[in-house]
Amino acid sequence: MRPIRLLAILLAAALASAAAAEPVSVPRSDKTLVEIINSTMGTLPNAVDSLSNKLPGGLHATADAPPLIVRSVPFVTRDGYRVSAFEARGFSEGGDVPMVRFTSIQLEQRPCFARSGLTEAFHAATSETSLPAAPSMLPNRYMVMQMPWGRLSFGSSQESGGCIIAIVGDATGGLVDAHTPLPLPQPTTMPGMPDLRRTWPMPADAYPAE
Repeated sequence: MRPIRLLAILLAAALASAAAAEPVSVPRSDKTLVEIINSTMGTLPNAVDSLSNKLPGGLHATADAPPLIVRSVPFVTRDGYRVSAFEARGFSEGGDVPMVRFTSIQLEQRPCFARSGLTEAFHAATSETSLPAAPSMLPNRYMVMQMPWGRLSFGSSQESGGCIIAIVGDATGGLVDAHTPLPLPQPTTMPGMPDLRRTWPMPADAYPAE
């Protein structure tokens, strides 16, 4: 058999095998990004299992997260935004299941969920807060909206510019010991898993001056 003919046969077999393989797909939500925010963060405080039912694949504990922090798998919203992870922090408040008062969405830049469209999507009084010492890839500028249930914050970084990369729902109010877990979450060592530090909002003194 001539080498060229053998190569053609092998190439055809490889293409057939690739076509037969099941494509790796990211779960899709039947809700838009704004609808997801309203149905999860907009219902805080809420039980962990109730929030889990509203997200593709649910919420699960992971080895790199502090206790009582659960995370979704990556998914795509109905309007095409790519969520790297939806994270929720539960608190034991005497009930059968932990209650979530703190949530975070890690959002990819493409497609861009623009800061400029937030006031049209969410009708609330806004303010700005910055973390000037934050590393360039982490959220360092937040647009904060006061909602009936708490604060809704949209974070962008120096690298993301006008694109939102972190969305935070905070219904902790005056709850004791309800702040971001310390020490700060560490970078994940699990391939494909997002870095918790990209989504949990950090206090202004979390990044010491150099």
